[in-house]
Amino acid sequence: MKYLITESQLDNIIFRYLNNQDFVIYDDKKKFNNYIHFLNSDSDNISQISVYVRNAFGEVRNWVFVNPDLTEELSNFFPIDKQDCLDIIGDWVSNTLSIKVGKIYDSSSGEQWHRLIVNT
Repeated sequence: MKYLITESQLDNIIFRYLNNQDFVIYDDKKKFNNYIHFLNSDSDNISQISVYVRNAFGEVRNWVFVNPDLTEELSNFFPIDKQDCLDIIGDWVSNTLSIKVGKIYDSSSGEQWHRLIVNT
């Protein structure tokens, strides 16, 4: 049996999947270089998603850094490529935090990995 799923239906399914992950949201609440981290649990120090809210000058960035394990999990489970995963995650973050997302990065590109580390 074949099922046809529209793009918007697939987005809604992935949104529901991300909502069911019950991420712990940690906001370091710094005035500058502020990050919001989506963690699997309170004890995690590497986030699944990090949002770089403001830079050192206080300028709003809202850049999203996604753990490559999460994009791998989604692209293996759903019939989408990694770039589509990043776009959908960006939309989900935008809806969850009620912000306009700036840039979206797959954190597997070397120098970006450190942005997923939570400094408490």
